[in-house]
Amino acid sequence: MQILCSKRFFLKKMLSKTMVLLFCILFFIPDILSAGQKKQLYHDLFSVSFPNESEGWACGRWGNIFYTTDGGNTWMPQDSGTDYTLSSISFVDPKRGWAAGDEGIIIHTKDGGKTWEKQKSPVPFFLMDVYFDSPLKGWIVTERTHILFTDNGGKTWGIQFKDRDFILKAISFCDSLHGWSVGEYGYVYHTSNGGATWEKQAGHFDISVSTGEVEGGTFLFDVVAIDSQTAWAVGIDGYVIKTEDGGKTWQEVMTGVTKTQLFCIASDKADTIMIGGNGMFLSSIDRGRTWQSPAFEPPLTYGWLYGLARRGSSDFVAVGWEGTVYLSTSNTWHRVNH
Repeated sequence: MQILCSKRFFLKKMLSKTMVLLFCILFFIPDILSAGQKKQLYHDLFSVSFPNESEGWACGRWGNIFYTTDGGNTWMPQDSGTDYTLSSISFVDPKRGWAAGDEGIIIHTKDGGKTWEKQKSPVPFFLMDVYFDSPLKGWIVTERTHILFTDNGGKTWGIQFKDRDFILKAISFCDSLHGWSVGEYGYVYHTSNGGATWEKQAGHFDISVSTGEVEGGTFLFDVVAIDSQTAWAVGIDGYVIKTEDGGKTWQEVMTGVTKTQLFCIASDKADTIMIGGNGMFLSSIDRGRTWQSPAFEPPLTYGWLYGLARRGSSDFVAVGWEGTVYLSTSNTWHRVNH
């Protein structure tokens, strides 16, 4: 299984959990083997964004960007202008979108992806997740616990926040003021003022004096902000947590899933919550009180899902290994044939 993280991770985190290191190594092997290949939908996809029910974009390895105009049933490639892995993509409407990834790459389109132009990052780090809540205001989280911010659509990006040298994996806002970011060792940061200040709410890292081993919180891969008081996050070993008091307290949620990796989470910001990961998928229609494993056709047995987004008012789309795209209808999912 693979995990989107920086190559620098291997040099700086030799004491990290063996499982996390193994994921990182496996993530980069396909990039080395695939160097020079043309952009194809069979390359891994890491993120997907649908600004409306019919139009959507997905991104992944080697600068791959694909878009759809029919709700995800057919996908076409776009020229991103880069070969760097793109870890995240965010569209605020069918014209304006951003993608970010390795080596500080940020690209932006104003014409629905017909053309992409580069924007300048203030740091050369691996950019893990990008989120825009309007055509002007956007955030990016990175390795080395940096949060970048723009209020002019990315013409300029600045460092809004930085902390200890860990990896932030994901960021989510429920409105222009309230947001959460999560990442390595269970670190959770929260803002209630649009990022003017960020407060650490969870996570810890230490090295045992007696054994010399790392002691830290559970690695978190993704987060979704439901409202100003409610957010959910997922991570390794089937770990799911939520807050219902603005992050003052976080509780582990027992879903019954085996200890596999949970990479992505999405919600309709009402009652439905979707979680995807390594060979599994969970859904809840009652805010997490009960969980089901919806039917996938073909079954999601050996692959993994890394990106998950709402598509329209009630449906969802998931992307992952080897260009996989699944679409939801009611409580069933079907894979799109390319």
